[in-house]
Amino acid sequence: ENMSMGSRSFVLLGLAAAAEAFSPAGLPGLRSPGTALHAGAACNVRVRKALVAPKMQSDDEPKVIWDAGADFKSDSQRMKEATGGMQMRDESGNVDTPDYFDDNTGGVMGAGSTGFKDGAAAAGGTGGNKLKSMLSADNTEVREVEKFKSGKEVQFVAHKWKIDGDFASGDPTFALAYNVANKAAVSSFQVEPNSMTYEDFVAGFTDDTPPGWSVEPTEGTIERRGGAPQPFTVKYAGGQPDGPTPGTLVIVLPDDNFSWTYKFQVSPP
Repeated sequence: ENMSMGSRSFVLLGLAAAAEAFSPAGLPGLRSPGTALHAGAACNVRVRKALVAPKMQSDDEPKVIWDAGADFKSDSQRMKEATGGMQMRDESGNVDTPDYFDDNTGGVMGAGSTGFKDGAAAAGGTGGNKLKSMLSADNTEVREVEKFKSGKEVQFVAHKWKIDGDFASGDPTFALAYNVANKAAVSSFQVEPNSMTYEDFVAGFTDDTPPGWSVEPTEGTIERRGGAPQPFTVKYAGGQPDGPTPGTLVIVLPDDNFSWTYKFQVSPP
């Protein structure tokens, strides 16, 4: 009987040792205050972790790509290949100027020939006053250039509804009185520029204006908007009138399709 009890104790101790080894927390129901110590003495079991890779099948072949993306090209690379390696101005804002120039004979000349010893820089001055001499206008040649004229004939026609000055308003600038001593009637006025650029103008009277009316200047260039006004002088020298004598002045900007219309009238003294 004693032997049978010893066998049962040994079996219990083995089970407890196994539970302690394979379970992180062990089996509380099988543990007694002395169980762990006796189990450690009776059975020393260690657990080791290992990584096991899946076995490759015999018909599987590994595919390794060594040059992935090797055919990718950026936009600048494609542009460079398309233009044969030429540097394009769109690629970079810094386009260098070559240090040589065509000499018009099939050869090239270096940048050294453009220094102070020849060319415009050689027009007087040495050393410290070389730059001052270069910037001076002493040797500047001024040539008068004849201005291009289109030759387009301009018809002086009064605007149908836009009148920029009218004698009917009573303004003495447009309602003139004949001066017997001067044998004329004279008036001056200015036109404010209203174009974004300088504009050529021509001035004249309509076909229904009686003889004796004149204007100065008859052509010229008006300043751009914000510039100085353009002065005009209107004169009637057709002899002492017997009654009110009208005259319609039209100032035309041929290149801008614009005009001003002024209605004058001269009365007897």
